[in-house]
Order: sequence, then C-alpha cells, then structure tokens
Amino acid sequence: MTIELYAASAQEASEPVDSPVSNLPGKLPDEEPALNTDDLLGTFDAREEALVFLKNLLAAEQQVILDSRITPFSQYTHIESLTVTVRDAEAAIQRRQYYLVTDEGY
Repeated sequence: MTIELYAASAQEASEPVDSPVSNLPGKLPDEEPALNTDDLLGTFDAREEALVFLKNLLAAEQQVILDSRITPFSQYTHIESLTVTVRDAEAAIQRRQYYLVTDEGY
C-alpha cells in the first residue's frame, strides 16, 4: 500500500478540515475540490512512516507532536484526515491538519 501525505490548505485550525473530494451522493458538483500537488509532503509505505516523517519535519521547526488522530472522511473514499496536536518552543499548543491518501482498493 502507498500512502501520500498532503498538507491541508488550512493547516492550523481548530475546526476539522473538509474532505478534498466530494461526489459522495453520486451527483457531479459544479466545481470539484481537489488535492493540490504542491501540498504533497511525501509518499510512504505505511501510515507510521508518514507520522515519523511528520515528526521529524516538525522537530526541524522546534515543534513536538503530542497527539495524532487519523479519521476517514467516508467509506467511499481513500482519503483520511490526520490531525496532530503540537507544542512549539514557546510551549504553545496548536492543531495541524493533513490528508492521508491511500491507493487501497485501486
């Protein structure tokens, strides 16, 4: 399985991010949201590898991951929301949002 890690457009947010794809009820939207390839942070073989990469990336910015949560958007897409709670050098707590995209089922 391949996992792609994307930064969400609103990385620092208290509200959960919306799914970058729609069309769940079977209707074609006027404008389909999409993942931006500029936001791709890396490709990994497992979710754990993506979390280790993110831990190292944030450590370079003097931030520590305190908690992480992976939540699927729906049973119909292979995109999950990754929310991490980080503490920075000034001990401020922030939440950051990312997307995990798998090739599972294709």
